[in-house]
Amino acid sequence: MDLAHLHQRIQLDLLLHGEQYKFYIEVAAVAVLFYVALTDFRTFKIRNDVLLLLLVLYALFALVSRSWPEILSNVILAAVMFGILLWFFTQRVIGGGDVKLISVVCLWVGIHCALVFSLILLSLIVVHVVAARIGWAQTKPMAGRYAIPYAPSVAGALIGTIMLGCL
Repeated sequence: MDLAHLHQRIQLDLLLHGEQYKFYIEVAAVAVLFYVALTDFRTFKIRNDVLLLLLVLYALFALVSRSWPEILSNVILAAVMFGILLWFFTQRVIGGGDVKLISVVCLWVGIHCALVFSLILLSLIVVHVVAARIGWAQTKPMAGRYAIPYAPSVAGALIGTIMLGCL
């Protein structure tokens, strides 16, 4: 039995309740994203075990609602984004946790929802920067500049994408 046949069999077995499983996995992901956003907002740190949990939730989500070509395109998008963001990390523009978080989030978003996610992310980052400039949001000195935590905006953008039903 090859992997494609096994994946098809699991999807067939879950067909009756697949939408319920998808909903429950999305609810769990939203809860984890709220935790990531709150933790990064307060401490400027993103824990690896929480990112691993998001990765496991994506694997379950993909098993229930994605085809193999979609999963492959999501993995390629995440790998490309990881490479690009790794360069920004070496330039000290973003933190390492943000690189890992956005890579995992790209698995969830995929190419088909990237535009919606990007627009929501841009608007949330602008709001966060304005709040930081006014003094309503905490900043941290980093490489001669002030940094903001990106996880609240990234998590909010993925939650918004989920709420819009794009996934």
